[in-house]
Amino acid sequence: IGLEVARNEGILALMKGSDIFAVKRVFDWSTRYYFSEVFEMMMLKYGAGVNGVLSPAEKIIASLLAGTVSTFMTLPLDVIVAKAQDAKKAGVKVSALETFLQDYKQGGWKGLYDANMMGFEVRLVHVCCTTVVMQFGSPLMFEILFNRNK
Repeated sequence: IGLEVARNEGILALMKGSDIFAVKRVFDWSTRYYFSEVFEMMMLKYGAGVNGVLSPAEKIIASLLAGTVSTFMTLPLDVIVAKAQDAKKAGVKVSALETFLQDYKQGGWKGLYDANMMGFEVRLVHVCCTTVVMQFGSPLMFEILFNRNK
């Protein structure tokens, strides 16, 4: 399919829609990492941890809190991107801003909220779990595999 698209529309056609998707990914992961650090620093500031080091359970809690905040911040963008991609599949060229404004026009603030918080619970579980894996599980596996404590 990719070769056919490149042949008919040019090589840049393969990148259609990747700009908003890339922005979404950067925003999504940067908020997860940023808020993990924020919650870890807050926990240390308010007495958690021993000698400036959080326990594994405290690190997991910080990651879960970060995933929750990240979900609230990024879910509307995820929904807008998904709607824009669906419109493009149907042959309609629409921007993320147009999609956002259309939701507002159709239902006001409540409609905007309802439209952009679809799938919140599932997204919350996904973001929290992947944040814990990346912030806690990855360093743990690194320690196990490379035995840095020796």
